[in-house]
Amino acid sequence: RLFFINNAIDIPPAGKSANELLQVFFIGRGSAQKRVHLIAAIAKQLHEKNLPVQVNFVGDVEKVMDPQQYPYCTFYGTVTDDESMNEIFRKADVLLLTSSFEGLPIVLMQMMAYGKIVISTAVSGIPDYIFHEQNGLLIQATNEADIITEGVQYIEWILAHPAQRAALGAQARKDAIAHFSRESFNHNYRKLLYI
Repeated sequence: RLFFINNAIDIPPAGKSANELLQVFFIGRGSAQKRVHLIAAIAKQLHEKNLPVQVNFVGDVEKVMDPQQYPYCTFYGTVTDDESMNEIFRKADVLLLTSSFEGLPIVLMQMMAYGKIVISTAVSGIPDYIFHEQNGLLIQATNEADIITEGVQYIEWILAHPAQRAALGAQARKDAIAHFSRESFNHNYRKLLYI
């Protein structure tokens, strides 16, 4: 019998961002699996469409892309202190992931806990926690060109549907509390140990 227990995270206080531009973040390593070049391509298309979106990169992405080629994006570099990361989570509206494979990224758990929308490729463990149009948006495409197109379309949809955007974020937070809170973690371990 298998019994899965998720990692636990601290659940932050509820809050809302009030950004003039939709703040889309990639947060992660500049490794091949993350396919940062796809997020860069999405950022370029959003810029060319003159949409009210700011794309931000947190992590060592300069290993795989030249920030100078994307003057319309913001690059935070590697952020190591918790308070700076919490400020980024509070500021963000959307987490964008285009990975070719994943487990369950801690950053995804944290963004859900902050009530933010996750847009991600539907790979590995992510569809076990992100349910399309319920608590986030899943990119089903596998071809890179189609991933870019789908990513742009979902960001346009978020801009056009503020009520649904708020509902997705609220549900993401509820699900994070149910699955990733320390209370849930402790409950699941007690259940496992006393079965």
